[in-house]
Amino acid sequence: MKKSIIVPAQIRAARAMLEWSQEELAENSGVSLSTVRDVESQRRPLDTSAAAEIHRALENAGLIFIPGAANAGPGVRLVAGRPQVIRPPTVMTMWDGLPFTVEWQGKAVTVYLSREVLDDLGRFRDARSNADYLKVFEKYRGGILDDVARALTAGKATDKGLRLTGADISALQ
Repeated sequence: MKKSIIVPAQIRAARAMLEWSQEELAENSGVSLSTVRDVESQRRPLDTSAAAEIHRALENAGLIFIPGAANAGPGVRLVAGRPQVIRPPTVMTMWDGLPFTVEWQGKAVTVYLSREVLDDLGRFRDARSNADYLKVFEKYRGGILDDVARALTAGKATDKGLRLTGADISALQ
């Protein structure tokens, strides 16, 4: 199967859709800021491992890249069937875990991701800082949101929101 071609304008558009700075893209993709700048300005080819990490980070954040066609150029759009984060997590709470809010079928739903899930995903053996838990969330964001969609579709949400445990997270199965 042939890998689709991505152009620098798609990366810039994807970043704009997410309201990410070049610095945020560099951090989320694990590449240097100069690499992001070089890729976006066409000074570095898009067939490198660094460009693949940029692509992965943007897809993980909920975007898909649309190839050019005879009647339209290439583009970017939000993934269908995946909730969009409207209030990102900021802090791990003692009782509720990591709360964040998503849009699902026109409604705001607060999701609570248990500390145990994040400990397992991050392979943590002891308590960690909020920053460590937020990094784990961002690393697994796409999969977590897909799991949120499955749980919401299965009717697991209550009027107080949706609580996810290890049994709900496909990366832990």
